[in-house]
Amino acid sequence: MLEVKTERLTLRTPSLDDAPRMQRILANFEVAKYLSRVPHPYPENAATSYLQGLLAEPARYNVNFSILDRDGQFCGMTGFRREGGMPQLGYYLDPLHWGKGYMSEACKAVVEWMFDNYAPAHIKSGIFLFNPASIALQNKLGFTEVGRSTIHCLAQSADFEHIDTQLTKDAFIQATQ
Repeated sequence: MLEVKTERLTLRTPSLDDAPRMQRILANFEVAKYLSRVPHPYPENAATSYLQGLLAEPARYNVNFSILDRDGQFCGMTGFRREGGMPQLGYYLDPLHWGKGYMSEACKAVVEWMFDNYAPAHIKSGIFLFNPASIALQNKLGFTEVGRSTIHCLAQSADFEHIDTQLTKDAFIQATQ
């Protein structure tokens, strides 16, 4: 089992025990509206099905971490999926924990972990243009805009402008030291 500890969080391999809290978080439209692949309403038992599939197909650059708060409670997820041969960072957090710096702490830790363990040339990510908190997070980590695209958001049943971003190890080190 993978585990990364930060000052306030534990990031570990997801487990089926995370499904009830994951289900509640992703069923919240205020979370789903920022994620391209999460429908709203979120189907019953979708979290369990997602976790079963995730745990069944580990692969290079497909690495996910459940985010646990100080009390050991699941409060979100971050990690990577392979996109065009490079890892692509994704993340979400329970709104009960928004504004506490948890996602910055978690993403910094997993990005560092990815560069240390796999040494990719860069990490990809992206943000819907209407998500200023995520834009600020990626700027804080050193991501730079490399283009714009249009991405479909399942929860909103619409296409939106998307800022495509990328992060090199040098930019990450410079931004986070």
